[in-house]
Parts: sequence; C-alpha cells; structure tokens
Amino acid sequence: MGTFFYILINILLPIFILIAVGFVAQKILKFDIRTLTRLNIYIFVPSVLFLKIYETNVPFEFFFQVLVYILMIQIIMMLIGIGISKLFSYKKSVRSALCNSLLFFNSGNYGLPLVDLVFNGDPVAVASQVFIMLIQNITTNTWGVFQASSGNSSAKKALRNVLKMPSIYVISAVILVKIFRITVPQLLLIPIEYTSRGFIAIALITLGAQLADIKIEIKIRDILTPVFIRLVISPILGFLIIWAMGIRGVLGQALVIGVSTPSAVNTALLAKEFDNEPAYASQIVFASTLLSALTITLVIYITGMIF
Repeated sequence: MGTFFYILINILLPIFILIAVGFVAQKILKFDIRTLTRLNIYIFVPSVLFLKIYETNVPFEFFFQVLVYILMIQIIMMLIGIGISKLFSYKKSVRSALCNSLLFFNSGNYGLPLVDLVFNGDPVAVASQVFIMLIQNITTNTWGVFQASSGNSSAKKALRNVLKMPSIYVISAVILVKIFRITVPQLLLIPIEYTSRGFIAIALITLGAQLADIKIEIKIRDILTPVFIRLVISPILGFLIIWAMGIRGVLGQALVIGVSTPSAVNTALLAKEFDNEPAYASQIVFASTLLSALTITLVIYITGMIF
C-alpha cells in the first residue's frame, strides 16, 4: 500500500499536474499547439536521445536481449492493432493512430522514473529502461512517423516525413561518437543537457493543451479497447516473452514493468503534427495514463512475487 501511494504522489501526481497546467493554460492563453509540438519533436526529443545514448555504457549482449524483447512486443501490438481495426472497420487514419498508441508506450517520463523508484536505482534495471527508451524513440521516429503521416497521405510522402525527422540523424551521429570514442566538449554537452530538461514539461503541457481543445465525441469502446490492450494485455505478453527467453531476476521484472506503462505522449504529438486523429490519440494517452495508476501497481506486486 505504501508503494502504491508513493508511486501515485511522486510519479503520477506530478505528471497530472503538468497536464492540468497545459489544460488550464490553453483555456486562458490559447497556445499555438502545433508550435509546441514541433518544439518537442525537433528540439527536445533529439536532445534527450543524444544525452541518454551518450551517457549509457552496457555490454552489447544486454542491449541485444532488450532489443529482441521490445521488437517482439511491438510486432505483436502492431498485429493486434490491425486486427482490432479490421474488427471495428476503422478508417485508415484511425487505424494508424490506434496502432501507434499500442506500439509506443511511455518509457521516458513514466517508465524510467518508475523503474528507478521500484529498484532503488539498480543499474541493470535503469539501463534496461534507457535502452527501451532508445529503441522506442528509434521506432517512433521511423515507423511511428510513417504511420502517423500515412494516415492521411501517400506512402511516398510518409517516407519523406520520416527522413525529415532530426532524431534519425541525431541517433546515427551519437552512435558514431560512441563507436569512435569521441569526447563531446562541454561547450556542446551543457546546452544539450539544458535543452533535454525541458522535454517532460513541454510534452505534458502540450498534451494538456491538446485535451483542452478536443470534444469527447468518440465512443467509449474505441478508447477503452486500446487502453485495455496497452495496460493489461501488453504486460501479460511481456511476461510470456521474458519467460520464454529465460530472462529472470531484476532484468526480467524491469522489462515487464517497462511495457506496462501507458501510451507515449509522443503518439499524441505525432498525431497532432501530421493531423492524424489527434483527438483520438490524445484521449488514449490521457485515459491510459490515468488508469495506469491501478494496473502498474498490480504489475509491480505480481512480478515482485514471481521474479
């Protein structure tokens, strides 16, 4: 019970306060949400990516295990999303928004602090979440962008949008920096660090602003179905895959908790950037974040007993 309230007060409450700030500010100040979205996608996210990759050092085998695990989860989530879309006869844009909401979960401003809390800063647990965030950002800024931008456009135009994303080039650059053991001067590193600190606040305030501008017109079924899959089905799949891969202990529990988090804020940002059902995507993010207070607590408790 103590852990539940600690998570609620120290992780979830700050998240919802920032969302509320965005919501109220939008009602009063009427932000240009598209500008806020672009600030995140083109400035803050690349800064976070560069810093996390540059500062993390773990063996290749560790990264490979996490990579295989996350890609398996994402492939299965994608197939589930396509299946749900066909079952409910969703149009292309809704299918794209739905699949992104299932594939991409909040590994950065939710999963990372959550795992750090649960495992008291254990390096294996924290490193696993950093890599999950890295993999998620790579797939979000490639396949996620392609999905979001193809919802209302051609595949060719969607591919061009992918190639415009700065995160792809930032990831490539920092990997080369790591391979060739290049030391980034403080003159560059300090501004990147300062910029990365704004990511969580801007992302959540933008989400709140988006929610302030939308009307709840979509059926409850269309929201609760992806939320249930994201918060309940995903951790069950995660556990089954971890068990099949023979991963146990801290790493096993951390990886299951990692895929139990709500839909990523970035899915709503991409939906807004490419005008791909932004209201639908924002509602999924909000509902999954709200309900995760209950589901995450259960996942932590159950995995603690198993692992």
